[in-house]
Amino acid sequence: MVDPAPVLLLDEHQSLRERIVRRVRDAIIAGDFPARTRLREPELASRLGVSRTPLREAIRQLEAEGLVHTIPRVGTFVSEVHPRDVENTYAIRAVLEGLAARQAAENLDPVKAARLREILAELARKTTDYRVYHEAAGRFHEVVFALSENERLQAMYQSLTHQVARFRGLSLAVPQRPDVSFREHRRIATAILRGRGAEAEQRMRAHIEGARAVLRQTVKGGKTDRGRSVKRGRPTHEGDQHERGKS
Repeated sequence: MVDPAPVLLLDEHQSLRERIVRRVRDAIIAGDFPARTRLREPELASRLGVSRTPLREAIRQLEAEGLVHTIPRVGTFVSEVHPRDVENTYAIRAVLEGLAARQAAENLDPVKAARLREILAELARKTTDYRVYHEAAGRFHEVVFALSENERLQAMYQSLTHQVARFRGLSLAVPQRPDVSFREHRRIATAILRGRGAEAEQRMRAHIEGARAVLRQTVKGGKTDRGRSVKRGRPTHEGDQHERGKS
């Protein structure tokens, strides 16, 4: 028997298209919609309680973000994670986030230090559940960028955030990775709090390289959705994916 699909409730404060984008994006990042899952418009519109017009607008945005792709006269599918995507994205991350960590250390004041300590304490409480740790880890990196006070740097990083979130979830799903990740984040925060810019940059780069190494093995092994094998061949319907996950 196929497990029921997760309910995607919509918030009220965003436009309808934005709410749809957020819910479908979150489902993809969380692995509820694995790679190669077919997103059938009638079913998805029904589950979200929306018409197909705003859903199509949302799908176009998700396609621009690289999370889905449409094959003419076939359908829309969740995009696969390819090794080249990981390599290119993490090469950029190492540069941008390394600089952000350096500048955060160089611009630190007591208020900023308190923000960093707060998010680090949150990370320490959440290592036992990679999904909630994933959310907190994303906020840690956002805080570092905010502390850098470099708006251009933040804008560059913003263009990568959705792909980075997906990759981060894949790496953190690997057993013990949240514990390793927390230790790395603690070293980064310590360097920033001590005002050691060069060390903060080196620690951040090392953390990103560690995550990239994990992803290399994960993607190479074909397990790009929380341990569920992604096979080459024809695109699959989400029900097929869930059924295989139970076998």
